[in-house]
Amino acid sequence: MNEAGQKHPFFIHLADQEVFGFAGLWDRSVRADGTAVESCAIITMPGNDLMRQVHNPHRMPAILAPAAHDAWLSGGAGEARAVLGPYPQDVMVAYQVGTRVNSPKNNDD
Repeated sequence: MNEAGQKHPFFIHLADQEVFGFAGLWDRSVRADGTAVESCAIITMPGNDLMRQVHNPHRMPAILAPAAHDAWLSGGAGEARAVLGPYPQDVMVAYQVGTRVNSPKNNDD
């Protein structure tokens, strides 16, 4: 935020992988009336130093390293928990972008 309390958007990406995954949970349940309910959540972790400078200072998504994907998707609870942690800030990049990204009306190619 600036001195006036206005939030600024940032482009945050990883320097060590172009496409990456967050740790998340997905569930599908069926109500008594037969209606299916699907829900999901992104797992968050304490923010690393970089993220504390540009985002909610207390949390960040749990970004998974490629080597952690199998443990998260197919391992037991202990294996999945073991791969959770703040992503290393030295391979993350963040820079401020214009406020046009704050509106879905700005759908430029």
